[in-house]
Amino acid sequence: MAAVPAVAVNGVKLGMPSQAYLEGKAVKDTRVLISDLCRQFYNLGWVSGTGGSITIKVHDDSIPKPHQLIVMSPSGVQKERMVPEDMYVLSPDGSILSQPSPKPYPHKPPKCSDCGPLFLKAYEMCNSGAVIHSHGVESCLVTMLHPLSKEFRITHMEMIKGIKGHGYYDELVVPIIENTAYEYELTESLAKAIEAYPKTTAVLVRNHGIYIWGDSWINAKTQAECYHYLFDAAIKLHQLGLDWSTPNHGPIWNVKGGLGSGASANMSVKAGASADHGIEPLRRCIVLDIEGTTTPISFVTEVLFPYARDNVGRHLSATYETAETQDDINLLRSQVRFFFDVWCQSGQNFTGLRDLKISGDSCFCHHPRSCQKMVMSSFNFEITLVYLQW
Repeated sequence: MAAVPAVAVNGVKLGMPSQAYLEGKAVKDTRVLISDLCRQFYNLGWVSGTGGSITIKVHDDSIPKPHQLIVMSPSGVQKERMVPEDMYVLSPDGSILSQPSPKPYPHKPPKCSDCGPLFLKAYEMCNSGAVIHSHGVESCLVTMLHPLSKEFRITHMEMIKGIKGHGYYDELVVPIIENTAYEYELTESLAKAIEAYPKTTAVLVRNHGIYIWGDSWINAKTQAECYHYLFDAAIKLHQLGLDWSTPNHGPIWNVKGGLGSGASANMSVKAGASADHGIEPLRRCIVLDIEGTTTPISFVTEVLFPYARDNVGRHLSATYETAETQDDINLLRSQVRFFFDVWCQSGQNFTGLRDLKISGDSCFCHHPRSCQKMVMSSFNFEITLVYLQW
């Protein structure tokens, strides 16, 4: 058993916990509690496939929370089958005081949770009493809806009231950090997120899961339930084409500022950052061919076409100097030349060809940021080339 360094509280030395204390009721109850909770979390889909973990501090009124012992689940085991004896007991600084005995094949040798460094960081920075690491699919998928976003935002949802320091009208902001190959490599990113978002009680890990902490195991558990509910609601709203980040949760396309605007697509590094420092959100819908549908032509001409034109224009303005956009423009030019030559050489008397509003090679002259319209009446369509510098 590793020795526990003595610590001082108000000038009084606190000695190492005795073997009797390690085997006492408070530690035993915490071991039992973790095994019970993990069975519940497994049924919720939070710790399946040996993933996820939990840690709880041993509550003792005579010991300040920062100096209380820590009970932590092991790594790489079926969380729903754990028993109290499978748990690790650690000192406040992370030294292992008690570990489980090895089990026969096919069980692997015991190993403390890979989340240990992150759990200790949450204890240190947030003075929490318990930390949960969930692999719930909701916490994974919600980070994929906006791959460039550095935070998840939601407001005007009843379950926000279950998050510490938040009410129904508040905006809940959860930072998102990028995943790494190994769990311990997330420690620095987690610490930076906690520092940048002092109000948060959770950090999402993209394509991975979430870390959630609370003052006690009850507070951590109930907040975890609320977070997963809100993530699930956001995913369902997204599937319905509704914006979860706005108070009215209206249609995404109807949000002021264009598709995908609003807090759900916020790309800022820190909560409350100016929009000037954000990244333009990704588009969340694509306008495709409407032939054969029952869509009213007024909707097509008044909504779809203007939407496509405006967004293509903004995209070209934002990306015009990039190699990819230049390649696309050159390809479009070559296609226009090809079809123009085919029509001219066909020998057929197309009315639309006679009415084509270009003169000679003027279509291919370079005029900075001009907009050429080629109207072909016999084909009943209009090709609008926007910002191509023809």
